[in-house]
Amino acid sequence: MDSRRARKESDSALARKQLEAPVRQVVTSEGFTGFRRAAETPFNIVYEAQP
Repeated sequence: MDSRRARKESDSALARKQLEAPVRQVVTSEGFTGFRRAAETPFNIVYEAQP
């Protein structure tokens, strides 16, 4: 894997992880008490919110 591709994948993973805090904030501000990362792939993150 060349360094440009590795950096792009690393940046993409970092961006996905940085989205968790704002999503968690919105979910909890709407009254959900449970929030967790249910699944993760290289391209997607699935969250579970519980009332």
